[in-house]
Amino acid sequence: MESVHQSGVGSLTRRYRRHAGAVLVLIAWWGFGNLYEAIVLMPLLWRLPPGSLPGEFVLGSPVFYFVPAGVALLVLAWTLVIRVYQDPGSRRAVLRTAVLVTIAAAGTGIMVSAVNPTFRDPAASMVEVHTAVVMWEAANAVRLVLAVAAAVSLLRWLASASDTER
Repeated sequence: MESVHQSGVGSLTRRYRRHAGAVLVLIAWWGFGNLYEAIVLMPLLWRLPPGSLPGEFVLGSPVFYFVPAGVALLVLAWTLVIRVYQDPGSRRAVLRTAVLVTIAAAGTGIMVSAVNPTFRDPAASMVEVHTAVVMWEAANAVRLVLAVAAAVSLLRWLASASDTER
């Protein structure tokens, strides 16, 4: 009975490998974007005068590359959950990935609404800007951990299913 279940997991993974790969690519895109913010953008905002962050819909704004990728990631992650729903072993790992991505996305929304107005406010003090940078960096670290955990969950599922295919 166990070998039947294992071969079912292997065939499921083979069927969904491209879908899972697309989710992993978008997690990586998002994660590397978060690293860029942590290493380049936040230290830059630390040194710039208040009000230096461009508007949300100005050319070069993160809205144009993060929002489409984030929405695509959420849609693909939850679509994968729906597609593998019939297999309990797969469902847990894929569901964990989708939940972690969703928590990270919700955290992003909270971060942007709480911190970005300070970066765009020319009347903000440097202390307020520095506080906002520290808050962003701390929350960004949590988002990175969530993204890594989501990717690891999906990669483990793919690897365990690949082992059962052999």
